[in-house]
Amino acid sequence: MNLALQTLVSTIVQGSMLALITIGMSLVYGTLRVLNMAQGVMVMVGGMAAYVFVEQWGLPVWASLLFAAFVAFLLGVVSFYGAVRPLLGRAGVDFEMTAFISTFAIATIIQSLVLAIFGPRQKPFPELVSGRLDLFSGVSITYHSLLMAVVAIGMLLGLGAFLTRNRYGLAITAVAQNLDAARLMGIPARRVYVVTVGLAAALAGIAGVLLAPIYFVYPNSGDLPLLQAMIVAIFAGLGSVRGTIIAAYIIGFVQAAVSIYWSSTYALPVLYAAILIVLVFRPWGIDGKPQEARL
Repeated sequence: MNLALQTLVSTIVQGSMLALITIGMSLVYGTLRVLNMAQGVMVMVGGMAAYVFVEQWGLPVWASLLFAAFVAFLLGVVSFYGAVRPLLGRAGVDFEMTAFISTFAIATIIQSLVLAIFGPRQKPFPELVSGRLDLFSGVSITYHSLLMAVVAIGMLLGLGAFLTRNRYGLAITAVAQNLDAARLMGIPARRVYVVTVGLAAALAGIAGVLLAPIYFVYPNSGDLPLLQAMIVAIFAGLGSVRGTIIAAYIIGFVQAAVSIYWSSTYALPVLYAAILIVLVFRPWGIDGKPQEARL
């Protein structure tokens, strides 16, 4: 009973964070058909911005969430104009592959700049709320972990409302569904691209603040979130928002169950095996569509 409850709690926390990190990558791929390799570094940027905000400027830790989201949003927009926009509509260019490489280059540049400015050492970051909640059967959860799940789920619900009720959100949905039809309806696709990339970066920045007290803040702190986001995105089906949320909780459950019932050492190998099975039997993911169905 204890292990089952602990697995459930870990699944909710890990799955919510995985969904928050990956949902931006799915949005960008859905609108631009680009696998954004800078998503992980935006998690790091969010954590580093919060560290400067709290530890160097002495400002409230709660306000660092907004500051990190703002900094990550701006950097996401800059990365779009620097790495993706110059490639749009260019004849004779494999846009998906070239943009994939350029976003990876942008991520490397940002990571190198952070390394040069702040150094390689891990920097501690305080929990947004301290303490621990004792559940029944001897299982407990820190208030910060509980906050991680609450904030992540709240952001996902807010994103869902934004995509279905806000005019800019509806424009993102329209471009993702059919670019040509969206253009014929007068939707400015390039403006949608900017909003989408900035929004994805902001979500990653918030995730970076929530993860900072657990994994610390350092230039390579975005590598593991990027790897996990890619696993979730592939498992879900690239560009599928609904599939991303489902896949995030499935993978969160697998990670929690393997770590609790077996060993955390085998969590990633088991995930790789699961991804291999998905790629062999359903290469478009659990909620994706075969490429010919998009035409």
